Amino acid sequence: MRRKFSILEAGSPRYVLARKKAIGKSIYLGVAVSYTDEGVFDWACSSYDGNEFVSHEDTFCASTTVTRVDQLKHLFDTIIKTVGDYATSHNYRIQAVCVGCDEKTAEVVAEHPDLKDPVRDMCTRFWFDLDATPCIYKLRGLSLNEEAASAARKVYDWFTPQFPGSIPRISVDPDTNEVLVDMDNHCHMVDLKHFEETTDKPTWDKLLELAAECKRRQLKILFFNSTPQGGGVALMRHATIRLMRLLGVDCRWFVAKPNPDVFVITKRKFHNVFQGVTDDEQYRLRKEDKDLWVEWCEQNFDNYWGEGKGVIDTADVIIMDDPQVSAIIPRIRKLNPAARVIYRSHIEIRADLASIPGSMQHDLWDFLWSGFISKSDLFLSHPVAGFIPPRVPHAKVALLPAATDELDGLNKKMSAADLEYYRRVFNRCAEDQGSPGISADRPYVIQIARFDPAKGIPDVIESYRFFREQLAAKGLEDDQHPQLVICGHGSIDDPDGTVIYEQVIEMLARPEYLPYAKDICVARLPASDQLLCALLRSSFCALQLSHREGFEIKVTEALAKYKPVIAFRSGGIPLQIEDGKTGILVERGNTRGVADALTRLYTDNDYYEGFVNELRTKAQDSKRQEFFTPFQSVNWLYLATQLAYKGNNDASIAKNQPQADQIEGTYMGNGELRTWGAKYVRQFWQESS
Repeated sequence: MRRKFSILEAGSPRYVLARKKAIGKSIYLGVAVSYTDEGVFDWACSSYDGNEFVSHEDTFCASTTVTRVDQLKHLFDTIIKTVGDYATSHNYRIQAVCVGCDEKTAEVVAEHPDLKDPVRDMCTRFWFDLDATPCIYKLRGLSLNEEAASAARKVYDWFTPQFPGSIPRISVDPDTNEVLVDMDNHCHMVDLKHFEETTDKPTWDKLLELAAECKRRQLKILFFNSTPQGGGVALMRHATIRLMRLLGVDCRWFVAKPNPDVFVITKRKFHNVFQGVTDDEQYRLRKEDKDLWVEWCEQNFDNYWGEGKGVIDTADVIIMDDPQVSAIIPRIRKLNPAARVIYRSHIEIRADLASIPGSMQHDLWDFLWSGFISKSDLFLSHPVAGFIPPRVPHAKVALLPAATDELDGLNKKMSAADLEYYRRVFNRCAEDQGSPGISADRPYVIQIARFDPAKGIPDVIESYRFFREQLAAKGLEDDQHPQLVICGHGSIDDPDGTVIYEQVIEMLARPEYLPYAKDICVARLPASDQLLCALLRSSFCALQLSHREGFEIKVTEALAKYKPVIAFRSGGIPLQIEDGKTGILVERGNTRGVADALTRLYTDNDYYEGFVNELRTKAQDSKRQEFFTPFQSVNWLYLATQLAYKGNNDASIAKNQPQADQIEGTYMGNGELRTWGAKYVRQFWQESS
């Protein structure tokens, strides 16, 4: 007799008991499909929670009057409904699904390539409809049930079960330190059609045109940075590589082997010094710091990316995504002189301080620029004039803001059940850290950011105190006051996170904040994108009170969820917020001004709805496209096709051009000299379209 999933009847004792759980139990599914006769499919699903398997087996008889593609679609409708009903009735949370087939079915699919589309469609439906990360794998076993169980166990091993939230483990190739995005392409969450649906036609057409050129010229594009997870760079690269793979572009991403001693240098003596958040002389870069950092970069180069590794020696365009690994630029030049190198400066560099001889910023920039970064062909900066440090000629500077992805876990749409699930997940994280949780029946204000000295977290708390005082003065009872949520992920290259977190906890124990501490939820969160997405989607409004900031992608993400943002006029943030239309800009440090803005948003519904309605307009949706993955990918592919020598008739001439640090501007792949003039990259490809 075939086993079936049990569906609990609404109102039954087990059904009621299941809903008393604080958080639905996480399960991982394996789905195996076998094509038997014309229109007949056997399928099995195995549910695994880390301890035991629960199996379901069935036969699906499709109509013989429809195509094989439609037969598969109908089968997958049945599978998704069956597992969805099973999980809902038991209050289970499907974290991930591994979909596979036996060899016979794989042969049928190979003979009929059009059958791949329904399989991929089912995977994307798991992602968008059930918030489960889908994976595809070829299965082996003595029976379908054994194959399904094997798939469930495999997908369980790929994820991190102790953290609710369907994020696969980060996979890095041990030989080259290449980040194997989406478990080396086994995870399949989105298709090109989903990106197309969220992108305007001119941008999409340009993306396809440039991707086709990259493939025709067989260009190889590489990204380098320090860490595969945590922080905006890593988030962007996962999405970029995912889209590039769907487009068929040869684009890869490499990270350095982590060294905590080096990360103390790059965070506290590079990052914090550049931003001007410290003037303590102990953070001045010293000779031993320089030697250790250079040695680390060169060891990574020699061990993973150098001669004979098939990485840098075969690359056409190389993007250095942060200063942490910039010491390899001269080594790139020596190993592969034909490779074009782009340096992307993504943090706020206090150009005013870097211009003062003898300052920490001046000495640091002089060291990095003269020895390493000046060897780049192009310098990309966030679009803020004050971020371009001295000695960088504007002729070789182009502007490029940061981006996020509309379809990944940070931004995708969620059901009410999803939002409630992640609220409970957050509350468990908060409870584990001794912090209050989010109430189900009160609104809240949120700031999502790393626990970093530049993020202005003390000002967030002070602004909230003034806000609460103003609401009390208006006669609102405490239970009518919004809560405050302060949270964020960590990063392996950021040693400041624990220090700042502990400072925040100590601050809340001070007498002036104690009356409000029970309503301030502070938590360092696991690496779950959907958790941050749900918290932001359920918030009343967002804060971003950074004192120093490059281009804060959390602002873009909040606006895309139609949440007004109150922010300091710091760094690139004023470029993201239209003051009085999509958010409210306040002078840095003006916590009473932030409280005034919060009070008006909360007590004047028409005022609040004016922001929300503006954010929902097509005009605002169109403006935000510049900060999403497809538009950003057009920028990268444009730069690659323009700079690369390969495939250009004049490439032999271009290879004999002077060194990058000996010219003002950039020699393009066709031999022409271009001066960028600190203009947006998009201006060049939009003008040529």
